[in-house]
This record gives sequence, C-alpha cells and structure tokens, in this order.
Amino acid sequence: MTGSTKARRLRPSTLAALLLLPLAIGLQWLSARSPELVETLYSRVVFPPLVAALSSSSSRLPFSLAELGLACAGPALVLVLLWTGRALLRGKGHRWQILARTGVVSLLVAGAVYALFLIAWGLNYQRVSLGRSAGLPVRPSDRSELAALSADLVNAANRLRDGLPEDERGAMRLAGGPRVALSRAAPGVAALVKRYPWMPRPNVNPKPACASPLLARLGIGGFYSPLTAEATVNVEVPSSEVPFSAAHEVAHQLGFAREDEANYLACLVCRLHPDADFRYSGAFVASRHVQRALSSVDRAEARVLESRRSPAVRRDMAALATWVARYRGPAMTAFNRANDAYLRTQGQKDGTRSYGRMVDLLLAERRLDYNPPAPLRREDP
Repeated sequence: MTGSTKARRLRPSTLAALLLLPLAIGLQWLSARSPELVETLYSRVVFPPLVAALSSSSSRLPFSLAELGLACAGPALVLVLLWTGRALLRGKGHRWQILARTGVVSLLVAGAVYALFLIAWGLNYQRVSLGRSAGLPVRPSDRSELAALSADLVNAANRLRDGLPEDERGAMRLAGGPRVALSRAAPGVAALVKRYPWMPRPNVNPKPACASPLLARLGIGGFYSPLTAEATVNVEVPSSEVPFSAAHEVAHQLGFAREDEANYLACLVCRLHPDADFRYSGAFVASRHVQRALSSVDRAEARVLESRRSPAVRRDMAALATWVARYRGPAMTAFNRANDAYLRTQGQKDGTRSYGRMVDLLLAERRLDYNPPAPLRREDP
C-alpha cells in the first residue's frame, strides 16, 4: 500500500513534467502559424501591461536583477549536480529512482521556464513583421538605392561626429561616461513611441552590466531579460557603440524580438534622440551595416564611399576594430554558434545573419521619405 501511495503522489508531478515543455513548444508552434492573432491579442493587448508592470519594479533597482539571477544560477546548478552525484554514490540500490526523479524535476523546471519566457516576451518572435505594422514598403532594392542610402549614412555620420568629445586616442568619448549615457536613453524611446503610439510604454532604464568584461569576451553588446523586463548593456564596448547597444536592448523591451527589427528600431531611437552622441552612434552603426551590404553587390562603389569617411569616424572604426581583435577568441566563437542556434529555434531561419537584414527596413524608410503616400482626396459630392 505504501509503494502504491507513493506512486500516486508522483504521478501528477511526473505528468506535469512530461507535458509542460511539450505544451510550451506547442504554443510556440501554433503562434508561428497565426502572426496576426499574436499581434492583435498578445503583442498589443497582453504584453504592454505585462512589460510595464515588470519594468516598473525592476527599474527601481540600481543594478540588473537579471544579471544577479544569472550569477546565482551557475553556482546553484553546480550544487544540484554535486548533490545528485553524492546521492548516486550513496544510494546504490536506488540509482535509477534518483535519476528518474532528477529527470522529472529537470523537465518540470525547463518547461516552466520556457512557458514563462513565451508568456513574458517570447511570443513576440511570432508577431507580424515590423515593416508591415509600421507601414514600411519593404521590397527588393536595386544597387542604386543601396548606394544612395549608404552615401546618406556616411555623410550623416561624418556630420554628427564633428564636435563630439574624444579620448586620448582621438576616438569618440561619451560625456560623463557610458553609465551616464545609459541614463539618457529614455528621450529617444519616448520620441519613437510618439511616432508609433501602438507601441508599449515600459519604464526605460538600461543598466550597465557588472560582468561587462565577461560579456566582452563573448562578444555580447548587451542582453534583454524577459522575466524582469530589463535591458542590460555591456559598458566595455567602445563609446561609439554604447548608445546603439542600449537602444537595441530597449527595442527588445518594446516587444520586438527579431534582431533585424531591433537593430532598425535602435537606429531610429538614436536618430530621434535629442543628444548628438546618440544620433551619431545610430548613424555610425547603420552606415557600417549598409556598407557591408553594398560591398556584397558593388565593392568598387563601397570603397569609394568608405573613402569619404571623415578622419574622426575613421578613428572610431579603428578603435572598434582594435576592441574586437582584443576579445576575439574561442569563447566569442562558441557564443556566436549558440546564439545562432537559439535564434533558429525562435523561427529566425537565417540565425545570426538576420542581424544584417535591418538594411531592408532602412531602405524602406528612405523609400517612404522620398515617396510619401499621396494624401487622400476628398471627392466632391
């Protein structure tokens, strides 16, 4: 009777462990086939108050709660593995039971975490594309359009770089340092939300990562935590990258999970920002992306435009190249592969290559600026 009772007690947890993760994966599969439903019900109804509530709590803390949680998760996992190993060594006659219980608990935790991830933010991967939501005419572009956009951005970066503070090497320096720059991110986001009123309004407070040196080793500019609604930024990156990185993570906070869309919105947040260093950071990053795209179809034209960069912008590019060379290594390669695999699991079939597809959105925006839709004409009765 005792063994039978124990078996009954284990059944609900075992069943939950076996079903929770498949149910979460099933929810993701169904949402991928109903982007309009995800956009209408989740991204615009459920998500905005949820991210507002989460960010209202976490934004009051001067440190990244998500970073603290990640720091505690590693030692906790090690302790669990040590406890399991000790139990296996001591319980010679019950090793299969110990392994079975460990497996059930692991499945339960994995299913709960993944379900919370989807509900808190992850379903945004399946929403309608930003181009469609924002009314941007995204379509294949010819070489001349790409070259014109690249010329615009190179010129804009040159103009905005003039007069910015510099360090001893002549590279751009953020007035007050990167941590002060993060505290200035909100005005650009406010301007973006004013342009697109249907976007959520979370508490914008990007936080500097205490583990920035580690993030640098992994090649990470920042990360967004769905469970705490926090944007955490690597402040070890060159100053020219910090405003863009902050805006990118805040774009995730606004519910835009796809990397290409977050990159485009980061450029827009920076462009709409009242401070010149933010505007420059957005133009600087965008110009590099577009130049890479142009080089793939017209290398000669890309070289001509590259030669037009100002000496100050060239110094910033050199500082960035030096930084990348300093931290490039096996850890960065391994993380890039892991990140690529993660993006593919979320429906981004191009993986990390989707980071470059922001160019299509920039082209669409330029196309709309030069060819605005004709105003509706009122017909005479």
